[in-house]
Amino acid sequence: MKVSVYCCVFNHEKYIRDALEGFVNQITNFDYEVFVHDDASTDFSAQIIKEYAEKYPKIIKPIFQKENQYSKNTLIFDDVLFPLMSGDYIAVCEGDDYWIDNNKLQKQVDFLDSHLEYSACVHNSYVLNVRTNEKKIMFKQEEHDICLLDVIKGGSACYQTASLMYRRQYAQNRPDFYYNAVKNKFGDYPLSIYLALNNNIKFLNCISSVYRVGTSSSWTAMNIRDPHKNALYHKNAATMLKEVDKYSNYKYTAEIKKVILNHKFKELYFDGKYKELRRGDYRTIYKMQSKSYRLKTYVKQYFGRLYDIYRKQKYKNI
Repeated sequence: MKVSVYCCVFNHEKYIRDALEGFVNQITNFDYEVFVHDDASTDFSAQIIKEYAEKYPKIIKPIFQKENQYSKNTLIFDDVLFPLMSGDYIAVCEGDDYWIDNNKLQKQVDFLDSHLEYSACVHNSYVLNVRTNEKKIMFKQEEHDICLLDVIKGGSACYQTASLMYRRQYAQNRPDFYYNAVKNKFGDYPLSIYLALNNNIKFLNCISSVYRVGTSSSWTAMNIRDPHKNALYHKNAATMLKEVDKYSNYKYTAEIKKVILNHKFKELYFDGKYKELRRGDYRTIYKMQSKSYRLKTYVKQYFGRLYDIYRKQKYKNI
C-alpha cells in the first residue's frame, strides 16, 4: 500500500459525495486506501459512505461511530485511524472539501519518492464560499519551499489541509507539544509545525482540491460567534509555541516570541480587554492595525452592547 488517506466526516451530507468521488477517481500506478471516519453524524452522511464502500470496497474503508468521538476528546487520527493504515504516505481530506485532480495522489507520490529531503508536499487549492458560490484561487504563488518560520508565522494557512501528503514516519512518536495542542482542538497547526521542524514542505504549483468555507460544521462557523473560544484558542497557541521553542532548543526564539506576542494581543482582544491593547509591547501591534480595526475596537470598548447586537445579526446565518 503506497498511500493511506483519511477523511473525517460529521454531518457532511451535502458535501461528502464530492469528496468520495475525488477519492475513487484517482488514477495511480500504486494501491491506495481511504479511511472515511463518520463521527456519529445525525444526517445521511453514513448512508452515502456505505453506498461508496459497497461500490469501491478496495478503496473506501468506512468507520462508523455510534457516539461522537470529537466531543469525548478522542485522538481520532492517533487512536482510531493510524493503527489501521499501512501506506508509506498519508494524505488528508475533510468531508466538506474535495479533490478535483484525478492525478493528485500520483503527482505527490512522484515528488516525494524522488525528493527524500522533504517531509511533505502540498499544492494549491480553490476556495469555495458555499453561501455565495464564489470560487477563487487560494494562493497566488509559484512552486516554493515552506520552511518552519513560514509555518510558525502563518500556521496551517500556508496551505490547505486537503492538499497535504506526508511521510508515514512523521505520523508516529510525535512530540508532546503536538499532543498537548491536539487535545486543545488545534486543527492542523501543530502538525504543520512538526512536519516543518523535520524538513521543508514543498508547495506544488497545481490546483488539485477545493476548500469550502461557510459550512455549518466548520471550525470557523462553530467558533466565530464565541469570543471566549477564540480567546482560549490564542492563549493555547501561545502556550504551544513556547513548547515548540523549547523543543527546537530555542533556535527560532526571536521569531517565535513575535508570533506569541500577536497571539496574546488577539487573546486580549477577544477577552474584551481593549485598554490593554494600547499598552506596553501591544501598543506597537495596535498601531499597525487598520483604521477600521481600531475604530471597531473603540466601538466595542465604549458601545459594547450595540456591537453585540450587530454581530449577532451578521452571523445569524452561519
